[in-house]
Amino acid sequence: MPGNSNITNCFLTSLKKNRKTGTVMIALVGFVLLIRHFCIGSYRISTHAMEEALHKGDYVLVNKLSAGKRLNRNEIIIFKSPLLRDRDRRPLIVSRCVALPGDTIHVGSAGYTINGVLYPRPPQSLASYTVRREIREPFVKLLTKMNIPIREPQEPGEIPVFILTPFEEYQIREEMSEKVNKLFVRKKTESYLLVVPRKGETYRLNQGFLIAGREAMLAESAQEIIFPGKQLSPDGTETETFTFGKDYYWALSDNTEDAVDSRHVGFISADHIIGKVWFRWFKAL
Repeated sequence: MPGNSNITNCFLTSLKKNRKTGTVMIALVGFVLLIRHFCIGSYRISTHAMEEALHKGDYVLVNKLSAGKRLNRNEIIIFKSPLLRDRDRRPLIVSRCVALPGDTIHVGSAGYTINGVLYPRPPQSLASYTVRREIREPFVKLLTKMNIPIREPQEPGEIPVFILTPFEEYQIREEMSEKVNKLFVRKKTESYLLVVPRKGETYRLNQGFLIAGREAMLAESAQEIIFPGKQLSPDGTETETFTFGKDYYWALSDNTEDAVDSRHVGFISADHIIGKVWFRWFKAL
């Protein structure tokens, strides 16, 4: 019957259109997944490591195309823990890339010196300061007056410690007398000097390499390595040098008091870097 024929034709046409639409949707979903996996990813910041630049709870887009490629100094990166104990489930860490392969870096209270050039602390980085108990109350009143947050409130009996940015420190010191300024002191930063390994280069092993590069040397060596005292022994034979097969980076967090970074996990190889933070698309309240 003509009516039935028209219904059948309409059904077949609709089925073809649905199949075509379904194919397009599957292709679109696959394309989005590929983009997310290889090009751009969205991540939630779960620590205070990069405050004040990034806050806990922020969501950021990460450019994964930069992974494995040469980074620039001071870029914020997300990387997988290089520790061998984390190989089954590698936690992600957010930090600032401060030194590149082949750089000589010296870290101190003023910031870090790379290849002889001083790079001051980032303006949004945090550091800890102690104040004498006798000026604690007026100091807190001054912070309140200047709308500077008290980031880690402490009990009255504890030594007063305040976490501030470089600009906040400058503002406070401008308001206080020279005599009171002497009672407001930044906590000493651990100082160290080391060279960040570059692929194919051989380095003489010192205490810095044996601490910062231990995990990297263990991961790269095909032989069993043991560390008797301060010497490295591949397969039981002592050596004073090691040739690295990968490029490495050194990353430090802006909030040095509340972060895991290269000070804890050592050198970071390019293949452990997820990518660099592109921009923050959601800011936590």
